[in-house]
Amino acid sequence: MTTDDGRPSSRDSAIDHWLGDVSGGPEVLLSVDQLTGLMLAVGRDRPAEVPEEIMLRWHRLLAVQRRVADQSEPTFIDQARRQGWSWQRIAEVLGLPDAEAAERRQADLAAELARTLPTALPGPWRGAAGGFDGEDSRG
Repeated sequence: MTTDDGRPSSRDSAIDHWLGDVSGGPEVLLSVDQLTGLMLAVGRDRPAEVPEEIMLRWHRLLAVQRRVADQSEPTFIDQARRQGWSWQRIAEVLGLPDAEAAERRQADLAAELARTLPTALPGPWRGAAGGFDGEDSRG
């Protein structure tokens, strides 16, 4: 799958297919990022069941986005420190109570990244039911 300008798309085509089938306003659900689309569709329609494949892919999206955020935040903090930001200013930007909390946040993120490193925890991005390899089964 590619974008309009030919770049590879990070969107999961199975999720887009499911969002497109959801009744009422699929164009809105497809115009936002997939986590938002899933949240809106399920929050609005409250389906009794979402297909197992979509649930597994949804879980994978959550895990990947959480990992990206957990990797990005310490990089942001490091850059802020290089630019002379105080720990107090970083705490304020991150919505933390004080400078010490910002420093603890940096240490906690480092520990979480080490704990969830794919080589340290085999298969952390797969759903509990297994069987999903991250590839679109429709080709």
